[in-house]
Amino acid sequence: MSLDKTTIAKRYAKALFEIVSENGQLEDTRSELNQIRNVFTDNKGLGKILTDKGLEQAHKQGIVDILIKDASTSVQNLIKMTFDYGRMDDLTAIIDEFNDMCDLSEQLVRARVISAIPLSDEQLNRMADNFAHRLNVKKVILDSEVDDSIIGGAIIKTDSLIYDGSIQTQINQIRQRLIG
Repeated sequence: MSLDKTTIAKRYAKALFEIVSENGQLEDTRSELNQIRNVFTDNKGLGKILTDKGLEQAHKQGIVDILIKDASTSVQNLIKMTFDYGRMDDLTAIIDEFNDMCDLSEQLVRARVISAIPLSDEQLNRMADNFAHRLNVKKVILDSEVDDSIIGGAIIKTDSLIYDGSIQTQINQIRQRLIG
């Protein structure tokens, strides 16, 4: 039975998280992994290339050697293991899962705020502080997006929560009450 990408990512990320947490290397490892993730983001298809059975192993190994050249032992071991098991296409998912674990341990939530107009830094900071208080976490980091179709107000989305304070949603709710 083959494991899905999410299960693989959680297993690898959890193992790495536990090792580097114990050694006090969490932030350094996170930084290294995000640099490697950027390489994969900038080179679409790199994971597929590194798992392609048609490409010579020596060529793929050369690419991996470049990736791990200046990396810590923990990151080198993760990359080598994902390469050896043919899971390089899962590496960005593993890194994303690792980042999620770091955020959870730091009581940090990343969210996207969608508003009808651009928000000032002051508005974003105030909104982040209020949302952090509501979620009972230390910090919320907001990425801002403009969508004039919501008319006004804002929508805040995390991976598991949507807070919709948009005017469009309020109009729709009123419409439903009037109909129903």
